[in-house]
Amino acid sequence: MLEKNTKYLFFTGLISLIVWGCGSSAEYTTAKMAIDREDWPKAEEFLFKALEVEPENPEVLVQIGYRIHAKKGEWIKMNEMFDRAMAIDPEKKILKVSRPVKEMIKNYRGMFWAENYNNSVRLFNQYKKNEDKSVLEEATKMFETTVIIDPDEGQTYAILASCHYELGHYELAVNNGKKAVELIPNDLNTNLALGQILSQIDRKEEALPYIIKAVEVDPSSASAIRSLATIYYELNQKEKSVETFEIAIKTETDNKLKSDLYFNLGVLNMQLDNFQEAEDAFLFAFDLNPEDTEALVGMAQTFENAEKWRRAAKFYRELITLEPENPEHFKGMARVLIKQGDPNGATRYYNKAKKLGG
Repeated sequence: MLEKNTKYLFFTGLISLIVWGCGSSAEYTTAKMAIDREDWPKAEEFLFKALEVEPENPEVLVQIGYRIHAKKGEWIKMNEMFDRAMAIDPEKKILKVSRPVKEMIKNYRGMFWAENYNNSVRLFNQYKKNEDKSVLEEATKMFETTVIIDPDEGQTYAILASCHYELGHYELAVNNGKKAVELIPNDLNTNLALGQILSQIDRKEEALPYIIKAVEVDPSSASAIRSLATIYYELNQKEKSVETFEIAIKTETDNKLKSDLYFNLGVLNMQLDNFQEAEDAFLFAFDLNPEDTEALVGMAQTFENAEKWRRAAKFYRELITLEPENPEHFKGMARVLIKQGDPNGATRYYNKAKKLGG
């Protein structure tokens, strides 16, 4: 019996060494057992006790960040634990998967970031459909939380900039846009979005470099080239604007958008006294989108403002043919005929406009 008891005690001690060994404290081993059982109150209690006895063990810090703070949505505290773990040894392999601390932290942050980001995007898209500002405010708060989870993810700042712009928080929009560009400087969308925001709030000089960068990143992007052509025009750099619109026309595949580009090119050429080029551009615009009578109205009014009466009359006549019930076209024709020295013809068109309610 004595011999058997001795063996029993020996094996009990061996089992104890196996259970509590492997370099872990009793506190951390107990915490891991509680995690396996999903006993979260006990896991929390013993993880913090483990931290007291193993303050330099990055695995304990990672576990606290992931198992405790993340589950409670305490993202700042989660990151504090992760940062402490990284400061100790980012290369140390931890947990059952035996992966480096930095890899595990990146995976955990990425997982929580993706979940929150996708939920935020769903809310933002809901706002786009119903334009309910309360939904947008909720989406903005969720994006701000997503930024806290992973402050190095530039994509979050970009869409957060759009949220703040929609809410009229222009400085916050610009600050978030700049943070996005800082984190992903060679991204088309972040540069273009920031440039467009700055342009919309009348900071066009500041916007220009970002839109130029967007075009440099993707020279085939029609939207970026259109934005660049537009901002050149708004900055009164009309020759550069013409050049850029011509490039945009070559890259654009949508006929309606290409029609708009030709129309803008026509207006620019008129302002530069390139009248033949302007007329050609206007005609291309109408050929590409013949249902868009606004293009013809723009042509007629542009030539009228430039005192090119014959050309203006040509387009007003075409408009009258297309929309014979619109009094504005008859009034335009009347104005042009007066300038051409034909008061009787002008009176006839003016009377027709009156009959149509104009």
